[in-house]
Amino acid sequence: MLDQLQTVRGAHFYRRRKRVTNKAVQELFIQLRREALNPGQALFRIERARRADACYSAICFAYDRPVSFLNDAILDRVHGFLLLVERGETVAVFKAGLDVPSAFKRAYLEPVGRARVERAIARNDAVFEKLSLRNMTTSPFALRSKILEARDLQNAIATSSATRFIPQSYRVRREDGSYSATASTGRITVRADRASCLEAVEWARQIVALLDDEDGEASPFIRTFARSIELSQLPAQVHPTYFAVDAMGLAEAIFEADEPVRLVRKTEAGWQQLDKVEAEAIIADLDRTYDIAVDGNNVWLEYEGADAGALRFNKSRIALRRLEIPAIDELFVERAAHAVGTDPDRVSLTRYLDTENLITVLFNDLALAYVNGSLFRDDAMVGGGAEFLRHLQSRDELRAATDEKGNFVNGQAAFDADSVFGIIANDLAADDILICDDLGDEWADFIGVSSQTSPATINFYHAKHGARSLSASAFHEAVGQGIKNLGRISLSGEQMAAKYPLWDDVYRKDGAETAIRRYVRGGTRDQVEQAIADTVGAPDVVRRVFIVTSSLSRADVADGFARAAAGQSIRPHFVQLYWLLMGFFSACAEIGAIGYVVCQP
Repeated sequence: MLDQLQTVRGAHFYRRRKRVTNKAVQELFIQLRREALNPGQALFRIERARRADACYSAICFAYDRPVSFLNDAILDRVHGFLLLVERGETVAVFKAGLDVPSAFKRAYLEPVGRARVERAIARNDAVFEKLSLRNMTTSPFALRSKILEARDLQNAIATSSATRFIPQSYRVRREDGSYSATASTGRITVRADRASCLEAVEWARQIVALLDDEDGEASPFIRTFARSIELSQLPAQVHPTYFAVDAMGLAEAIFEADEPVRLVRKTEAGWQQLDKVEAEAIIADLDRTYDIAVDGNNVWLEYEGADAGALRFNKSRIALRRLEIPAIDELFVERAAHAVGTDPDRVSLTRYLDTENLITVLFNDLALAYVNGSLFRDDAMVGGGAEFLRHLQSRDELRAATDEKGNFVNGQAAFDADSVFGIIANDLAADDILICDDLGDEWADFIGVSSQTSPATINFYHAKHGARSLSASAFHEAVGQGIKNLGRISLSGEQMAAKYPLWDDVYRKDGAETAIRRYVRGGTRDQVEQAIADTVGAPDVVRRVFIVTSSLSRADVADGFARAAAGQSIRPHFVQLYWLLMGFFSACAEIGAIGYVVCQP
């Protein structure tokens, strides 16, 4: 029956931890059948047969599997196969319906390495057609991932913000075919006709040869994104500062994966699967950021000042030893292909997050982030954060600010001059049209339109006041509001039409009815409406979002970058501020806008 095997030319490639023996393969095949429900006789079973400088092992048998769209009492009879190809220090795994048990993976296999996959697949002559990216930030407000697709991505996208993103998977076109790769898992495929067993073995040998070629060089395009480095290369003075669970990755594994998992808990009646609402509540509870405290070799997680877990730094990875969240204490993860409660590889949710590398760790070195089991370096940070500082504009007027909005009395005609609102209206916003959109369904505190300039501009202003510091806490609300309303910056559609009558009213606050017009300047409502319509339709209109705050000093930020560039210690709050604002700038760029922070000098 082996000669009837037809498989896609796609496999997961691993580095071998130790030599795979004949006995190891025998025990692997025995375990596969033991874990299967009502397994049939093997249609074929080959153990470590030789093929040139490689050897291969294969097994195929039928078993019962629950029907995904019916209750567990209904079973399908399906066939699965597993093919292992060993060449040198690399093992390729072809599979369908069967998978290598986790115990075998822990004992014999480890990741092949992102750099090797890039050299083999994303090489110099590769033309990128599709790219899946993951953001390095842990900010809940930032765009977390994106997928780009074009005939030639290198010529279709700007890479100015590329370094903040990590390539997760890609498809490339080369002279020898169209390849797809997922660097984090070592999955490599080629678009081609299905292969027989020996053809699959030969294809795997060719890919292993590419993986072993240390003289190969990755494409300059892929090198513009965040680069993977070894965890062992961390300098002694670098320490972790923040931790987050990849909640979105967990959600994808549960709801969207080709081979999904489920969350289960043990009850008096047996194992019970969490429904969608319960699972989403757990995911939301995991979606938070933890502080990290380091004491010698001990690395602790803290949430709101309380002990929340622990990490362990190994030579090649960061392990999640413990995560103290009451809601997940009794939760486990099973593979959905098994009936509820029957998965022999069931693990606790904490163990699953660890083994699947669904964690993110940030460091006091702003250029570093540990994501999905690999350490990455954002080379844009080398040289003192020059790109970041270009988004910070200083204004002397903010030194004298005493409040965000000021005080109000009946009949008052203008915002207090020493409030951030007053500074925006009187000094900062040079737009010929300025509208106060504060309170109610606000898109921004002020909306400015420069209809007479070339190019025309649309500007959103978000005001914030506070004591001068480098803490990120004061920015969470402003950043959240800024990102939430980015979709409104086009100033078009039915929602915009409903805004004009609301702005006819005067500004009311703290029980006072002022004489401050919502249309601060720009003429009558009809004039403003016509000018905005003309501006929105301009082909070269520039859209900008400003967070205007008295709580930040550009000089303090520049000093923090200088300390980081010099290898000196910096406060964890500065790291959080950096990632929060970088998430804001990146989110603006994603919709074609430019993000700025206006602050004290």
